Amino acid sequence: MQATPEFRASERFSYEYLITIEDDPTLTQYYAESYNLSERGMYFKLPFELYPEDHVLVTIDDYYFRQNQVQAKVVWCKKLVGASYFGYGVGVKFLQLEKNFGVKASLPTTPQEITK
Repeated sequence: MQATPEFRASERFSYEYLITIEDDPTLTQYYAESYNLSERGMYFKLPFELYPEDHVLVTIDDYYFRQNQVQAKVVWCKKLVGASYFGYGVGVKFLQLEKNFGVKASLPTTPQEITK
């Protein structure tokens, strides 16, 4: 049986790092474990549940030790069977900047393939 390929608007890149998530409006900071990243969203794992339509601020450290912050909306959250600490998988969609969020942010840049 052949696997069905996923068709997405933007390519996903493996991105396995510890990131921080802040919930709006309290901006309490939590650690999360990211797994993949695209120009439009991200998948990460958290130790607790988030709900669709929740707004969060994602902070991603890049290779130059800069912090990229981007506002995102939770699209889905699923309990992970057999997971230890990070027991929930979360998919978020990056949002355009909104004046009422109160932070300076930009969409993260995804890694690009090097072609020769």
